[in-house]
Amino acid sequence: MKKLLLSLLFSVLITAVAWISLPIGLVPFSLQTLFVFLVGFLLPMNLGVFSIIIYILMGVIGLPVFAGGRSGIEVLTGPTSGFIFGFILAVIFISYFSKSIKANVKKLSRKPLYFKSAMPCIGATIIVQLCGILWGKYYTDATWISIYNNWLHPFYFNMIFKAVLAVIIAVEVWILLDKRQQN
Repeated sequence: MKKLLLSLLFSVLITAVAWISLPIGLVPFSLQTLFVFLVGFLLPMNLGVFSIIIYILMGVIGLPVFAGGRSGIEVLTGPTSGFIFGFILAVIFISYFSKSIKANVKKLSRKPLYFKSAMPCIGATIIVQLCGILWGKYYTDATWISIYNNWLHPFYFNMIFKAVLAVIIAVEVWILLDKRQQN
């Protein structure tokens, strides 16, 4: 029951930050990806994937969980659905590649923890963006230049900001949890 509640909590957190979004063309700016990355870093893989599936299902049944408070199956078949499905792959990627980093929290100082944790986060960022732009290209039939100019380029700072913040939060939570386990 505790694990189910933890997965649900992260689904709700993703929802909360999705409501805070700035529309920039077809692709809104939100902090969803930050919390998706945190799901990958902080939950075991099975709970992380379950959390994202809960989030998606909440949107499918009509709860306003997606960016800008949107919901419904049309969001999952619309131009930005590639990003949403990319969340599942991002959680799997971060969870898999950060597992050994989490296990060595006691042995590493903060700087190596930050550096090593950045790698899975960079990979997950690439995964989410690839899923989003490939689906967006297919859905809109826009040129690659248009996809780049409207779906990728405006979000460089956003992507870097969310990845850095996710790494900092995850490492600090790992250290805090490790200290609590020692006491």
